[in-house]
Amino acid sequence: MSTFNRTTLVKVLEILDSSNAGEALAAAKLASTMLREAGLTWDDVLAPEIHGRAAQAPATRAIGAGPFGYRRDRELSPHEQFFMVLLSPRTPIEIKRKLRTWEARVLDGEITPQETQDLRFMYQSFVVG
Repeated sequence: MSTFNRTTLVKVLEILDSSNAGEALAAAKLASTMLREAGLTWDDVLAPEIHGRAAQAPATRAIGAGPFGYRRDRELSPHEQFFMVLLSPRTPIEIKRKLRTWEARVLDGEITPQETQDLRFMYQSFVVG
């Protein structure tokens, strides 16, 4: 069964308008990953009603939904966790400000092991809850 969340996709796609090219690219990649994880294509999403292939799959193949419709059978990358923490309404504004200073390094894959651990903790606290 599909766990696709159109509202979340819209929030991610709004980031495409960012003047920061890296941020816009990261949003595009996150949007594509969201669709892939939900078993959808862009054709499915742009149709008047969403009818994904995953929704038609047998229930025995369904995997428990994670935050933002992601599958629970894999760990998210720091990049994915970063944007989910930023998009979460549960994330305090001061944490979002701190994360904005990490943005370029996260997008370039240059965060430290400690920052990766901190990001994982924030993801668990403010997204997974």
